[in-house]
Amino acid sequence: MPGQSRDTTRPLIEKPRRSPLLPFNIALVIPAQLTMLTIVVVPTLIILWLAITDWQPTQAIAWFQAEPVWFWNFYDLWYDERFTNAVLRTLFVVAVCVCVELALALGLALLFLDEWPWRRVAVSVIILPMMIIPVDAANAFFMLFNERGPINHLISVIIGAPYEFSWLSHPTWAMAPIMLAEIWQWTPLMFLLVLTGLMNLPQNQVRAAIILGASPIRIFFRVMLPLLAPVIAIALLIRAIETFKIFDPVYILTRGQPGGATETISMFMYNGAFVYFRMGYIAAAALLVLVVVISICLVLARPLRRHG
Repeated sequence: MPGQSRDTTRPLIEKPRRSPLLPFNIALVIPAQLTMLTIVVVPTLIILWLAITDWQPTQAIAWFQAEPVWFWNFYDLWYDERFTNAVLRTLFVVAVCVCVELALALGLALLFLDEWPWRRVAVSVIILPMMIIPVDAANAFFMLFNERGPINHLISVIIGAPYEFSWLSHPTWAMAPIMLAEIWQWTPLMFLLVLTGLMNLPQNQVRAAIILGASPIRIFFRVMLPLLAPVIAIALLIRAIETFKIFDPVYILTRGQPGGATETISMFMYNGAFVYFRMGYIAAAALLVLVVVISICLVLARPLRRHG
């Protein structure tokens, strides 16, 4: 106020005071941080060591006493046709399942974007598959696609003749039930992510497009979809990582058969580690798979960097 002099000895912006409880809070956090660091670092170091050895549990020595073979495991993996086919097959499953899940999720999210009677009940029904244990979902599809299961019975009714097709033992079609089980169970997760993104879009641009006379299709592709790109990128990233680890449907439905036609990378590692006991070889395979997964994540995360 006029006539009052400001105290020039005090700074304009005061530094925040340090809480006397700060050291105590840090001391409380340190045990949890050390625990998490141990959980992450120790297994990683063990895998790095096993990857350069040829250790097997059936040997008479401990894993830390194994003789290193250095990079021969990686050399063998490079020429291992079974490993290469498992990786390519898994990438194919990821591409098909994630794309189908995204298409279904977008369609369902647009359908549920507006209010209508029994909308909340319908959403609850749609997300039910996500709540089922993956083993139980795989068992359900195993019974559906059995030779005498409901799928063959339905086809028999349609064509008017007995139909018994071995879905799970056919080299070409055995992968279809596995991917259908994955799509059926995890489309609800993609649906929830996309629906949440659509409900939180800025409405000003959508209203402006409506006032200018744009068609619903044009509004979706020119306005809503670009705004939804970061949410779609996150959804694709989450589902790609999870689908790359697909194991339960493969193990329950086919065990990787017939002739390895449905063997994904997780099934390959399971067989190598717990059937053939090649722990060092599988540790090297795990490191290579980690590189592949990180590469996929970097590609799918590009929209996030552009919108950051």
